[in-house]
Amino acid sequence: MAMKEKAQLGKKKSVVTAPSKKTMNFAHHQSSFNFKKLIPLMVIMVVVAAVFAKVGILDELDKKTAAYNQLAQKQEQLAAVNVRLAEYNELEKQYGRYSYGWMDETEVNLVSRMDVLALVESKIAPAAYIENLAVNNNVLTMNIHGITLEQASAMVKSLEQSDLVVSATVYNAVAEEAQEASIFISIILTKEAE
Repeated sequence: MAMKEKAQLGKKKSVVTAPSKKTMNFAHHQSSFNFKKLIPLMVIMVVVAAVFAKVGILDELDKKTAAYNQLAQKQEQLAAVNVRLAEYNELEKQYGRYSYGWMDETEVNLVSRMDVLALVESKIAPAAYIENLAVNNNVLTMNIHGITLEQASAMVKSLEQSDLVVSATVYNAVAEEAQEASIFISIILTKEAE
């Protein structure tokens, strides 16, 4: 207060007051933390983290899981097919015996032996006794007996009307008078037009 009095003594018109604080506080005054501002920020962070987890992690895991499930299903199907095909090689060998896939081009052009047997059974066997027959390429040769020469001539004409026969030739026919003959026939065969 002494200073106030000195200042007032010199001049009466103006009053000067000096600061009353004699020390300075350089320490920063800390304010209290506001949790009301933190809650919305935390909610936003949780939402962003959830969206990232869903899109970036869970959806990718779902895709991988679906792909692995599909792969497992395809592997099961493959295993089932492999089980069914386990005997394929043996079956292919058996099938090759009865099909044309294993034949060369010459063999493929041959008349089916089943067709040759059907021709013999339908045209020759009902009328004559067959002693022997042979098929070489597309030529059927046989020795027959039990028919007359006239019956042999009619048989040759009947054979030549077949789609499988190109020509039928009698090479040797031996008969004594009107008795049954021993006949050697050669028949050239061809495949039917398909």
